Amino acid sequence: MKKIYLLGLIVLITISVSAQQAINGGITPPDNQIETEDSSNDLESDFYAKRGHHNKAFGDTMYYQDFAGGLPTGWSIVNNNPNNFQWTWNTVYLQGQFSTTRTEIKSTTAANGFMSLPVDFFNTPTPTTGRVPMDTYFQSDTITITPTPSVWVSYQQYVRYCCNSSNKLVLQVSTDDFITFTEFDAKNGLAVNAGNTSNAVGGQTNIINISTAVSNVSQFKVRFYSQGIGRYFWMIDDFAVIEGVENDLELTDPYMEFNQANYTYYPFYNQIPYDLFPPLPFFGRIYNNGSNTQTNVRLEATVTHTAAASGGPGTGLIYSTSQNTFPTNMASGSITDSVVPVLTGNPKFVPLLLGDFRVDFLATSDSVDGNLGNETAIAEFRTTDTVFARDDNGFGGGTGPGSYVRGGQSGGTTVGDKFGTMYIIESRTGNGGALKAPSSITYFVTDDPQNIGVEIVPKIWAFNEDSLRINGANFSVDRAFGAEVASAFIPYTVQSSDTNSFLTLPLDNGPAVFNGLDSGQYVVGWEVTNTNGGNNFEVANDATTAALQSAVTSFNFHAHSPTWGWVSVNPVIRLNMPLVPVGIDENQKELTTLSIAPNPSNGLFDLSLNFIAGNDFQMEVRNNLGQIVFNDQLSAKGEFNRTFDFSSFDKGVYTILLSNKVERLTKKVIIQ
Repeated sequence: MKKIYLLGLIVLITISVSAQQAINGGITPPDNQIETEDSSNDLESDFYAKRGHHNKAFGDTMYYQDFAGGLPTGWSIVNNNPNNFQWTWNTVYLQGQFSTTRTEIKSTTAANGFMSLPVDFFNTPTPTTGRVPMDTYFQSDTITITPTPSVWVSYQQYVRYCCNSSNKLVLQVSTDDFITFTEFDAKNGLAVNAGNTSNAVGGQTNIINISTAVSNVSQFKVRFYSQGIGRYFWMIDDFAVIEGVENDLELTDPYMEFNQANYTYYPFYNQIPYDLFPPLPFFGRIYNNGSNTQTNVRLEATVTHTAAASGGPGTGLIYSTSQNTFPTNMASGSITDSVVPVLTGNPKFVPLLLGDFRVDFLATSDSVDGNLGNETAIAEFRTTDTVFARDDNGFGGGTGPGSYVRGGQSGGTTVGDKFGTMYIIESRTGNGGALKAPSSITYFVTDDPQNIGVEIVPKIWAFNEDSLRINGANFSVDRAFGAEVASAFIPYTVQSSDTNSFLTLPLDNGPAVFNGLDSGQYVVGWEVTNTNGGNNFEVANDATTAALQSAVTSFNFHAHSPTWGWVSVNPVIRLNMPLVPVGIDENQKELTTLSIAPNPSNGLFDLSLNFIAGNDFQMEVRNNLGQIVFNDQLSAKGEFNRTFDFSSFDKGVYTILLSNKVERLTKKVIIQ
């Protein structure tokens, strides 16, 4: 483990995203990455409920263009490639091989025409030399407005792009006919291979503050430029230049910093076992989107327990914190993370119970915000008995070794290919707590028939970021991988019934299974042991959260070129840990004593309870996969004795859990 300086983290992540192809161990997004069209890739609901601008109107409209009847007079289309793959004006969407279910943008004035870049249409059928990346823009005539200090543009768009986060979808603005220009990102946080909207009526409105380029000027031009995109589409309509507001704070990239204190590379979790929950700070970048300097800028966060583990109502507001940003006074166009990101909380948040939680973020200052909505955000997570999960159930597309090319050869169809994602084990009671042995790994298998018949082994590898050697070209993921610490004795052959569903495979081999996982980083995934004639195993990619996960936390290994590299996806791979008692201080005497004998046995167990306080218990018996195989209600006062016959159960390790409103008791039993 190591402490880090946060500025270094932000710089490193920025470099790693923009130069992924150079430092990810040689594994680069290929021409065949996630090619199956899947409408579930649309981001119909963000992980953060209020990120960016959507369907808002601001101030006076100073210029408007709805592209009625064709390309407007004075506007132009430029293609930097020697072909016809360029922006076009149209009233329909030209479909391609991987967008056969898509239609034209449902913008306000789509019927009279819109601007379209049908990338998929241009690349169908795929040329023998591989897909052709776009390099094209459309440009306005001179736009004349009344000079004002705050200028924004608004437009409706429908977009999906592939296959690299470095692909450009930008708005360029110039006051000197593009001798020089200012460039603004038009993705609005959109992940690779994810669509920005379900394309309901009205589409999605994107609003960009261009004041840094045209504040108090009367004339300028704009370009919508696409470079590098090899699949899917970009459609734009109803472009407007509008007068901005004087006071507007925008909260961007609100984030929960799990394990931030000890690691440079760390994931965030949507589900995390109670016993492994680290002290949690809350992070956010705040952007001054207005024309006035903002004073006493703060980031606030509150945590609400919204639901109990039983499904009942939660306990309500349980935590709040506020912290001034640096600098506290922000000029127009500035952002708080230009020096250091904002981390709130002293002490940091640690939940004291199981269930669902909601975090409400708020960026605020001394001024009254003139554009309400973009200064707030919502994040959610769950504390569980056993489940570690990085995904938020927003599945879309697939990912695995076959999604990447190395040395000119695709992966996924070679024995020895591996894939995994990072989890960090840190006991909430400190490193001196009892070690926890992983019980199983859960995968969401895609519906691709290529999965069927592939033989895999669930595996966990040790990982140590201190060995990465972050020094330009010497960055080596291989050096960070340690020994294999958990696996299964018997490989598993994927069945047709396993596709488009969760598949849980037990871990029964390796030192971590018997001795537990020490504090540290681990990569949880699989290894291919039989391809069934060249088939490929893949799991779902959670497109809604992939862009929010830290770089260098998901990994790929090609057996034909045996080196680990990192990849910018969020595969749906969950780690299942053993049950632990929750709600009782470790130094507090238990109100009830539980004993089970004989243990091990052939399935016949005598269970004895000594009730100091008369409380009924709900009894559950779970197998090594975490599945409930038996439940009962135990009601007694004083002493309780009963013989249970589990001889019909398969041989193995089982967990008996007794719980009520006061206590949670667990015992492991072995059936031989």
